[in-house]
Amino acid sequence: MKLDRVSHIPYSQRVGRYHFQMVQAKLGAPVEPIFGYSLQPYYTRQQQWMADLSDSLSRLYRFFADLDNAAREFDPSRPNSAINQRAVASSAPEAAAVQADSQAASGTHRLRIVSLASGQSHTSKALPGDAPTVVLEGPQQFVLRMGEQEELFSYDSQASDSHADSLRSIAEALRGSSLGLDARIVSEGQSIALTVSSRQSGAAAAFELWDVTGNTVRSLGLDRVTQKASDAVYLWDGVQHTSPSNRVTLSDGAVQLSLRQAGENEIAITISPDMEQLLRHTRTLVNGYNRLHAFLAEQSPVLATQKLDTFTRMAQASGGALGNYGLRVQSDGQIALDESAWRAAVSANFPGFAKEMAGLSRSFREEVIRVQSKPFASFSRSYEAATSANPYEQTTASGMQFRFAARTGLFFNQLW
Repeated sequence: MKLDRVSHIPYSQRVGRYHFQMVQAKLGAPVEPIFGYSLQPYYTRQQQWMADLSDSLSRLYRFFADLDNAAREFDPSRPNSAINQRAVASSAPEAAAVQADSQAASGTHRLRIVSLASGQSHTSKALPGDAPTVVLEGPQQFVLRMGEQEELFSYDSQASDSHADSLRSIAEALRGSSLGLDARIVSEGQSIALTVSSRQSGAAAAFELWDVTGNTVRSLGLDRVTQKASDAVYLWDGVQHTSPSNRVTLSDGAVQLSLRQAGENEIAITISPDMEQLLRHTRTLVNGYNRLHAFLAEQSPVLATQKLDTFTRMAQASGGALGNYGLRVQSDGQIALDESAWRAAVSANFPGFAKEMAGLSRSFREEVIRVQSKPFASFSRSYEAATSANPYEQTTASGMQFRFAARTGLFFNQLW
């Protein structure tokens, strides 16, 4: 923390204006002037004052940061703030998982999953890996067709190849496909087989395989569909929808569904504000404000807190509206939270609560930024004493130093 802005008034200005009063006191009193003295006590007290002010400002800014972070949670423009969080409850979470963002309307919805989306897969004949290959010797070519796109694949089959060798050659050729296929060798007991499947789900992911040269597809049975590509079919509030994926969005993207199991039973899905998280952050905001309020009262001898009264005025101005939600400004200036009243009122009128809290938190944040932009010296009571037209009326540390000098007959001569 830089302290040069705290004591930026030149030394000559702080002490020089007392010169005339000191001289007058010397001329009007029958005492011998003091020509030698030590200013060490003056500097010691000044350094102590700077240390106290530095510590108070450091703590003050920490309280500011806590209050600012708490206020951010009620900013509706921040997608991840607490005011925008939604709690979702599903009567069958194993069948459907649901997420909702701040735009999702509160309420209960009905979901029935008729069928899930799936990709297509073909599986070859299962034979022992060391068995002779059923693919003819020579060049092999086969075609993959998906939608309107086709790809040609080729490899060479040797008479000495085993069943495992042929499957590896086919899998290697298919891995170069640009149509989104996976080819993997799977075990079936003591035998192995090749499974070719689409990476995407939905009816659009259906594909066909056929031979052009050789007998790869026919001999291995790769033209046999073991799982057919299909779209998901589900009913949301009685309206039927289809989707190529098991992850779907509704309400203009405000609700995201993950379909996991099909069934005949309806699933009840309830969307509401995340009350527990919201209450937790409301407590944090109230505690942050109360800690700042108590700190300012404790530090009143050091800090000029009249510049911070805006916080109290804002809390009192909002007290009428927020009182409906269990927030009340007490006689000592701190805010009390009635959690029972809060739960009942927020559940009954969440939009009203969100509006009032957004206004209060925005005011807190603006005031925090305004205060943090002020020079450190503007918080110092001794700063006011040093710039006062009549410094003797101040009883703060800086003013007391000069009053001590005057009352003990400490006179400043022309050499000083």
